[in-house]
Parts: sequence; structure tokens; C-alpha cells
Amino acid sequence: MSEILKGLNNIPVRTWRWLGVNETNLKDKMPEIGEYYLKPLSKYEGEGYKVIDINKNNSSIRFFDNKKELGVSETLTEIVTKNFNTGYLIEVEENKRIAEPLFFDYKMDSSNSILVDNNLIVAGENSEITVVMKYSSTKGVEAFHSGLTKLYAKKGAKINLVKVQLIEDDGIHLDAIAAATEENGEINCVLVELGARNTITSCKNDLISENSKGNIYSIYLGDKDRTIDINYVINHYGKKSESNIKTNGALMDNSSKIFRGTIDFKRGAKEAKGAEEEYTVLLSNNIRNRSVPLLLCGEDDVQGQHAASTGKIDENKLFYLMSRGFSELEAKKLIIESSFNPITEKVPIEELREEISEYIRRRMINV
Repeated sequence: MSEILKGLNNIPVRTWRWLGVNETNLKDKMPEIGEYYLKPLSKYEGEGYKVIDINKNNSSIRFFDNKKELGVSETLTEIVTKNFNTGYLIEVEENKRIAEPLFFDYKMDSSNSILVDNNLIVAGENSEITVVMKYSSTKGVEAFHSGLTKLYAKKGAKINLVKVQLIEDDGIHLDAIAAATEENGEINCVLVELGARNTITSCKNDLISENSKGNIYSIYLGDKDRTIDINYVINHYGKKSESNIKTNGALMDNSSKIFRGTIDFKRGAKEAKGAEEEYTVLLSNNIRNRSVPLLLCGEDDVQGQHAASTGKIDENKLFYLMSRGFSELEAKKLIIESSFNPITEKVPIEELREEISEYIRRRMINV
């Protein structure tokens, strides 16, 4: 496959072309997809749930069947769903609460440099599950990851999905989440985007029934010539549905970032509430930072809030910390880490939280 990766992360409502935020294009080509031999999960079955290898017969659910652009583009969605080289179906039984998180450790090395994962998580009525997926690569490997994770929470169900991306600098990371939430259901996505030369991510959640909830919490860190492109969309269909998007990031060196956050109140979503907020710390004069927070409304009786804040580190905070004995570098690191902590604390595995903290400290060594 040699398709040029273009038309990625299309914004729901297009704006002036010269702003450069309607979509993203990569000069890279889609590599040939070979086999992926590693097994990311050690435990495939437990009380109340099962995990099986995904295939073309069990990888679909009716709600998503007619939606062409579940991922970062229609073309990539088709490639992932038809040509994936790994992936899993996770099913949770009704009325079962799975206490221990399922941990998928996706690694890319010299023998497994191409990862195309297609995952489906279905939570039965009044059930709950937490799934953690980590993506990493070996240093010196030009890793390529393209993935799609579909989530479906039935009535009263709760899905917590945590994705941690620590791919090395030579890698490309294209990741998408497509979710749907029924009545009184809830889907929470915690997304940690720290690695890869090019990071393009999408998260879309349809709140299809009354009292459904959807939350996205994410952090990103850009340095060197890193490119980060984010597209979050929450569609409110159900009455009294609720959503929240909260993103914190930091940019250094010559990095660039586009953030698109959209909350769309569809007709009929009476008394729905949605809020989104992005906060970016700028640590260089050479970065390029673009943010597009969108509120779309087809219903009158709703509450929506959106905000995007960008700026350098607060000089008063910096002065206070330095007056307490911290060096300027230590103080800057502390401020950035403190802005990330409310989100990284949602990662339920302590060892992984520590790995994230150490990864951030290494990346910020020359702030």
C-alpha cells in the first residue's frame, strides 16, 4: 500500500483554508502491512469478561456499520478494518464490574515495526471495565502505528479507556477512538500523547440516549520538530446527556500542534450539558500552536462552554518556586508536571504512571 496519508482529522465544520486547520496531510506513505507477532496481553479471560482475537466476523457492531469515517480518515478506517494485523474483542457481561484493569502492552521492534490494531470493547448493561493500552517502540526503529478502538457502552454501563503513547522519535502514530453511549452509560477516555515524530489522534463519542456521559482527558508534549494533531468530537443526541473535554499540553523547540475540540448539540438533545477546555504552555518562540474549540448547536435548551488558553509560564509562579530554592529548570519542570498530574493520576497502574513521569522529565531536560 502506497497511499499518501492525506485528508486526516477533518474538522466537522470547515473554516478559512489559509488557517491550515481544516485537515492534516502527511508526506509519508502507508507502509506494507506484515504480520505482528507479539502478544500484548497476558490474561485473556476472567470472571465476567472475555477477550478474543478479533476477526472480520466479530469486529463489527451494528451502530458503527454505516459510519465510514470512524478513524482519522475514511481511507485509514477502511485500511484498519480490512487489513489489521492484531486486535481484540473485549466483551463484559451484564451487571459485572471488573475491578482490575486489563493492560495491553503494544510494542514495536525491528521484527514488529508495523502495528495496525483493530479493537472493539462492548460493555453489557450495568457493567464496568477499565482497559489500558500502551504503545511504545524500540529506539532506532522507524515504527508505524495505525489503530482503531471502538467502544460501545450499553444501558448503565461504564467504560474507562486509557491510552499511553510513548513511541520513539522516529515513529508515526495514527490512532482513533469511536464510541457510542446508551442511556445512563458513561465512557471516559484518558489519552497521554508524548512520543512519535508525527502524532495524529481522533476521539469521537456519540451520546445517543438520555443521561449518557462522555469525557475526554488528555495531555501532550511537543519538542524538537514533533507534530501533534488532535481531533476530539462529542455528539449529543440524548436528552440530559453530559460531556467534558479537558486537554493540557506543553510545546518546546520547533514543535507544532493543532487541537480541534468539538461539542455538537444535535436537535432533540434537550437539557444537555457540554464543556471543553484546552490549556497550552509555550516554552519556545519557534513553536506553532493552533487551537479550534467549537460549539455547534441545533437545540435551544442546552448549556455549552468552551475555552482555549495559551501562554508562557507564569512568571510569578516561577519566581515563587525559585525563591524556595529551585533552579529555573527545576521550577519549569515542576510547573509543567503539575499541570499534567490531574490527568496522569487517572492512569490506574502505578508503574505506568511512574514511567510517564520519568519520560516527561527526560524530555524536558533542556527546557
